[in-house]
Amino acid sequence: MLTYISPYKLFDLPLDSSEAILKANEVKVLERLKHNDENEIVQIGLTKTLKSHALQLLKELGDSNTRQYHITIFNYKKLLNFLEYGQLNYFRQEKKNSNIEDAEFWKFIAPFFGRQFGETLLKAIKTNDKDTLMLLSSESLPMTGGFEELCYKHAASYIGKTINELKQLQVQKELLHISERELLSYLPNKTIELYNILPDYFNVVRNLIATEIYSLSVVLIQNYGRSDGASAIIKQGLKLKLDESVRKNLEAMNKNFTLKSQVPTFIWVALAAVSLLYIIKFIETTFSGG
Repeated sequence: MLTYISPYKLFDLPLDSSEAILKANEVKVLERLKHNDENEIVQIGLTKTLKSHALQLLKELGDSNTRQYHITIFNYKKLLNFLEYGQLNYFRQEKKNSNIEDAEFWKFIAPFFGRQFGETLLKAIKTNDKDTLMLLSSESLPMTGGFEELCYKHAASYIGKTINELKQLQVQKELLHISERELLSYLPNKTIELYNILPDYFNVVRNLIATEIYSLSVVLIQNYGRSDGASAIIKQGLKLKLDESVRKNLEAMNKNFTLKSQVPTFIWVALAAVSLLYIIKFIETTFSGG
């Protein structure tokens, strides 16, 4: 998907261009590009784009509705700068979407908005940029449904790698000897913190991660007797923002083996106490007999 280009900037046209001016511009551009293939990159002014994109912009200028959409974007500088360059000042406004309530307008810019938003969100996750992540997740998008899908699909796909890694981990024979530290590296605290910042759209992904953690804990206990590792990874999963039913499943699993994992510690403490009492008694007997 191409980055948004304002036709008024591309063709150097004033916003109040008459129909005659727009038509004259169209004739001039078509004449200039007539020898170029549709998928060929052409340069118009200082901008390079596909010929097919330039032709589409000419078509949109010829339609009163889409022409008005471009004028709205041009006048809304923070939105324009986000669509063109990915600048985030648009998201720092107190009521960023209140002045545009036209659903058709948002459908029109959805591919461009979704591309910039998706790339920025994914970069913030990859670079552990919590400030940008919180900025993008602080308020709902102007539309749900397909609009959200365009904005979130790349981040959701990237986070899905965690699910796949947990799936693959369940079939590795090395689980018998894997350390808790290495086990927790599959879902470290910093990753959990980032995932929890993401909006409710990502509840499904977080719940799927928790489900794989549950399955992994079962494998660790039943196949390898690793209640220590199971307890550790379950506790990590419980740090995620989860639906109540998913959380209850993890909590129930945690209760099932928590006592088992603590028994050796209790026994060790008891034995240590008995040994200490025996040593004290031995010392008292020895010295009193002397």
